[in-house]
Amino acid sequence: MSERRDVLQRAVQACLDSAAPALAAASPLLVAVSGGPDSVALAHVLIEAGRKIEIAHFDHQTRGEGSAEDARFVEALAKRLGVPFHLHSEDVEAGADQSPMSFEEYARERRYAFLIATAKARGCAAIATGHHADDQAETVLMRVLRGTAPRGIGGTPPIAEREGVRVVRPFLGARRAEILAWLHERNLRYCHDETNLDTDFVRNRIRHDLLPQLRREYNPRVVEALTRLADLARTEDDLMHSLTIEFATTCIAENGDTILRAPFALGHRALQRRAVLEWAYRHGVRPDADHVERAVEFILHAPPHKHFDLGGGVTFSSGPEKVAFEPQRAAPPDLSEIPLAVPGDTLAFGTRLRVTLLDRPPEGPLSNYCTPQRQVVDAHALDGGAILRHRRPGDRFAPLGLGGTRKLKDYFGDLGLAPQERDQALLIVARGEIVWIVGRAVSQHAAVTARTGAVAQIEVLDGAQ
Repeated sequence: MSERRDVLQRAVQACLDSAAPALAAASPLLVAVSGGPDSVALAHVLIEAGRKIEIAHFDHQTRGEGSAEDARFVEALAKRLGVPFHLHSEDVEAGADQSPMSFEEYARERRYAFLIATAKARGCAAIATGHHADDQAETVLMRVLRGTAPRGIGGTPPIAEREGVRVVRPFLGARRAEILAWLHERNLRYCHDETNLDTDFVRNRIRHDLLPQLRREYNPRVVEALTRLADLARTEDDLMHSLTIEFATTCIAENGDTILRAPFALGHRALQRRAVLEWAYRHGVRPDADHVERAVEFILHAPPHKHFDLGGGVTFSSGPEKVAFEPQRAAPPDLSEIPLAVPGDTLAFGTRLRVTLLDRPPEGPLSNYCTPQRQVVDAHALDGGAILRHRRPGDRFAPLGLGGTRKLKDYFGDLGLAPQERDQALLIVARGEIVWIVGRAVSQHAAVTARTGAVAQIEVLDGAQ
């Protein structure tokens, strides 16, 4: 027991020492406690380490009575520990439906807004969260799979700052198993969030499926390898960031609206990419790797009077000696609906589709028959008429094979689609249900099964999505 206590206390102390002298004062730490094992253990360990703490809990209202029960548990924990308790309850799912962010992104932003406001109001030295080494490994692996820049490989930093408030993660040097064993030995209770078992979420699939397979079949110390990679990446990113700022001062004009082409061309390719990113961030744009690469080429080689779409409603325009930003007014969303001819041909949004009714499903595996340009669905799913349209706030989708429904924006996020690709995705909708994201997934509600009779074959004839 003492060995495990020492492991957690050493992890906490190392993090707090790294944050000194900012955390050396007697000001309390605001501990974000969800009720799960990590944050419950963190609250206890910080008190044992002699730190004054206050506890904050954000109720997302996503699990009905289960969420309210977690809030009551955390309040009781704060009372037992004799520390101040702060609660905020909010219908996050309703807010996320109206936000361009995914549910996870929106929930995280709302949670941190509450924590930051509370920390400032209470004069807390920092916000402390329970992220641990296994969380870090999952984050790094998820970003690698989705595609990320070197900065993203650094994962979650042990010490960060948000809106002038320090955020510390003292358990990043500890494993989930060590935390659970520590709680078990002390007979300390915590809450179980059943959504952590829902493999509709990418992180949960990585946690419960991919990482165990990697540990079992490739490297039993894969978590340690990934966290070590994150540490190395963050250290090197700090250096690259300093070099980028220095380089940017030579090629980004003082007003921040232009890049000088000659000094830009003298930089290393890595610095050119990062300078474009820094420039884009200043203007509220977060371009993907492909846009960054093409932007670098544009700055280096585009003849005068050409334009480049950086995304996010912003374009470049090239001159003989410089490239300048040209903010654009975002186009209003296209709310058009085009009826789908069943059977027949339909031209919608520059794409022509043909629907053919078949008496029975095609022979052989459908996975071989269906392509991004050809899909088959149960013809009854189109009964009553179907339409073609683009995405709208609040859209939900039931992808075949994943079980349950997901927000369409979360599904697009898992695919790593850029905002422009999401806006241009063509949807076939019948009776309020998304039947097929053209060129991508089909709904489980419209899937062809052994019980299917009539089948509707949908082909993309031109303008494939």
